[in-house]
Order: sequence, then C-alpha cells, then structure tokens
Amino acid sequence: MIIWLRELRELRELGELRELGELGELGELRELRELRELGELGELG
Repeated sequence: MIIWLRELRELRELGELRELGELGELGELRELRELRELGELGELG
C-alpha cells in the first residue's frame, strides 16, 4: 500500500513536470519505460 501511494505521488510529480515543459520527448519515453516496468512488477506480485 505504501509503495502504491509513493508511486502515485511520483506520477503526480512527473505530470507536474510535464505541464511545466521540463520533460521533453526523451523524458516521456523514459517515463513510459518505467511505467511498463512497474506494471510488470505488479503482475509478478
């Protein structure tokens, strides 16, 4: 549960950075890769 809350906070922070234009295309690609990895970890339990 704590991990999920931390993940949500990080996603919110990434969203705020994107809105400010501090994350470029490369940053978004990295974010997508990290989200995919988080999804795979979730599937593994």
